[in-house]
Amino acid sequence: MVKIILVSHNQLAAGMKHAVEMIAGTQPQLSAYGLMPGQKPDDVVAQIAKTLPAEEPVLILADLVGGSMCNACMALLVHANVQLIGGMNLALVLQLVLAQQFDQDSLQHIMQQAQQGIQEVKLQKVTEDDPFF
Repeated sequence: MVKIILVSHNQLAAGMKHAVEMIAGTQPQLSAYGLMPGQKPDDVVAQIAKTLPAEEPVLILADLVGGSMCNACMALLVHANVQLIGGMNLALVLQLVLAQQFDQDSLQHIMQQAQQGIQEVKLQKVTEDDPFF
């Protein structure tokens, strides 16, 4: 099983974990870390490093590509079993949690699906001639 670690500024990662578990139930492989005011990113990464398994695959999802937490987590990429993805969203986390196991091709597919889920939603005027009605 892949260990999934969410990292963010403030409580976004914890909120994301709660939202995922509201939809998909308790996820023991999912953990969350947030950089709180006054903390240093490297201190949070040191906490994460203590929890990393030696062999089990680890996927770290950060809130912002280039953000302080994503950049700090790059230090964990020295571990061969760790991958880092920036720009997490709920669709991405849900798909990864529900997939349970995946390879690089399916990871790329899941990321593409999560990106495609970002769309502007507009109202459309419905007429009586609409074949739907």
